[in-house]
Parts: sequence; C-alpha cells; structure tokens
Amino acid sequence: MSVFEPVRSVQRGLAVLRAISEHGPIAATDIANLCKLPQPTVVRLVETLLEGGYVYRQAGKATYKVTGRTLALSRGYDPHHRLIELAMPVVEQLHIEIGWPSNLAVFDGDAMVIAYSNRAALGLSIPGRVGARIPLVATGVGLVTLSRMSAEERRQALARAKRSSRWDSNPTLLATLPERLEDVRRNGYAFAEQAYLDEVYQSRIWAVAVPVPSVASEYIALSSLMLRMAGDRRRQLAKILPKLTAAANRIGSLLSSDYS
Repeated sequence: MSVFEPVRSVQRGLAVLRAISEHGPIAATDIANLCKLPQPTVVRLVETLLEGGYVYRQAGKATYKVTGRTLALSRGYDPHHRLIELAMPVVEQLHIEIGWPSNLAVFDGDAMVIAYSNRAALGLSIPGRVGARIPLVATGVGLVTLSRMSAEERRQALARAKRSSRWDSNPTLLATLPERLEDVRRNGYAFAEQAYLDEVYQSRIWAVAVPVPSVASEYIALSSLMLRMAGDRRRQLAKILPKLTAAANRIGSLLSSDYS
C-alpha cells in the first residue's frame, strides 16, 4: 500500500461527507458521480461514516443525510480568525504600498465589526479598535456592504441597525441612502460620512472602503484611512484606490481558495 493511501482515504471520506451534507438526502450512486469515485469505494466510506455517527440512512430508503454530530467538526473553526490569518499579510503589504493604515470589517447582523486593524502600530494617534461595532449608513465599509445586499437583506439589516445605533436611525442619512448606494455601485467604493468622522476622529481623517469578494454569504469590506492634512482627496484617492481594490480582491481570492 502506498504511504499516501491513508491521506487519500481521508480526503475521499471528507469529499463523501461534504457531498451528503450539501446534496442530501442522496443515494450512493449520486455520491459516486459527484465525487468521481467508484461506487464500492463510496459504499465503504459511507459505512464508515454511518459507524461514526456522522450520517444516517433514511428509513425505508437508500439515501443518506448528515447527523447533528457533524456540527462538532466545525467547533474549532473560527471564521474571523481564519479571515484574519489570510488577510493580515495582504493588509500589511497594502500599508507598505500606500503608507496609510487600514481596517478589515465584517457584517454582523446590525453593524460592521472591525476584524483587523493596523492603525495603532503605524504612527497615527488613532487607537485601534479591533472588535468594535461601527454603523452601517455612516461608514464606508457599511455602505459598500449595504450596496451588495438584496433589497430584502438590506431592509432587514437596517431595521436591526436602527435599534442599536443612532447613526443608523439618522433621518438625513436614511433619506439620502438610495442615491448614495447607487453612487457606490457605480464607483465601486464608498467614503465614510464626514459628520461621523468629525465626531469620532475630530475631523482628522477621511476614509475610503471597497468590498472584499467573498463566499458563504459573508459581507466583508476593506478601508484605508488618511490624514486630511496629507493633501487633496482626489489626488490621494487616485493613488490609493487601485492598490486598495487589488488588496481586497487578493483577500477574496485567498478566501475562495480556502473554501474550495
């Protein structure tokens, strides 16, 4: 037997379990077709999964479904931890290229959560706030996220956000939201609201955000923050935006490869 055979067996077993999880109830023949494996191999692997309690055979049928025990397989997986692991080198390289810090933010029901930030270590007197919940309609990361949602997703997100943030219940911001989101879709980026930045950062910075292509229905955004005294915003944007977008796309590519 090849020394690689145990590894191949595990890979095949995981492929079979994934097929049952994603397509169940499903018959052994269909599993074999999906996994491109001989049916006897699939039957043997399914029997192993049955014995382990990870799948069950439907009563009176020759089809299989996963059990609740499969949830235990994901208990050690923290999606934000994995996101940070993949994104951190890209965000740090972005700093080298543009000279300004960035935030990586993830949508979490009624707000954006800062999953990673390199602000504190880069000489700006702006504290890093990893884990902070920030509003949707007043921030660039929130606006690019809302712009990617379906109308119903957006309605539900805003309904939740209004209860938890005064910025997300601000009548002026809500009244102008449709046209601002249309601008985001057309341009591919969003600026944070200056009133929000004035209050939080005392008018010292401006921020621009782009979406991170993502999988598994996640909404992720990447923003860069610049001192207002650094120069004309349009000129700064022309230099920063291509690199910011490339970094976001790189993170999306890494996530896609990780899920595949």
